[in-house]
Amino acid sequence: MDESHFHVLILACPDCSQQFVSKFTETVDWAGGDDAQFWTLFPVSPGEAGELAGRDGAAVDMAIAVLGAGRRHLRRDYPSGGESRIYWSGADS
Repeated sequence: MDESHFHVLILACPDCSQQFVSKFTETVDWAGGDDAQFWTLFPVSPGEAGELAGRDGAAVDMAIAVLGAGRRHLRRDYPSGGESRIYWSGADS
């Protein structure tokens, strides 16, 4: 799923082939162009990646929320007017 302000990709490590979900969201506020951006990355199994590949729109977003619950995520938050922050989130951060 790929739109200018929202995309979901399934990425794979070139060394070990581990797959990851990458989700990017940009919230457009139409004021000054400094829009908030949020990115998250977490590992998935090949079966989970296959399930996600068959979904779109709200269905993929809900599936990601369910899959990601309780898993460790690498996050990058860039709030409007704020500093970018990269951190671990989720289970036993």
